[in-house]
Amino acid sequence: MNRVLLVDDEISLLLSLKEGLSEFADQFVILTANSVQEALSILEQEEVDLVVTDLHMPDLDGFALLAEMSANYPTIPAIVMTAHANPENEDKLRDMPDVG
Repeated sequence: MNRVLLVDDEISLLLSLKEGLSEFADQFVILTANSVQEALSILEQEEVDLVVTDLHMPDLDGFALLAEMSANYPTIPAIVMTAHANPENEDKLRDMPDVG
């Protein structure tokens, strides 16, 4: 079964997203991580088919996760979500190597 990894430092948002996607439990498994470090640990230990990540998190941010994925997990696609949509973030994402 496909596995989707949700990454966000706001645990309440993670739980809300997981609950909202629960109706698709017959189609994919939802994994959650509340930090980039936790996400990287999951990627190292689990087979993941898609990563959905926030960009702005303390310590390492979503950009660091995307860079790590590009280097070590290039076949896993990623979707970015952020409350901080702005041209600077868009340019930064556009300049990154493709992830998946």
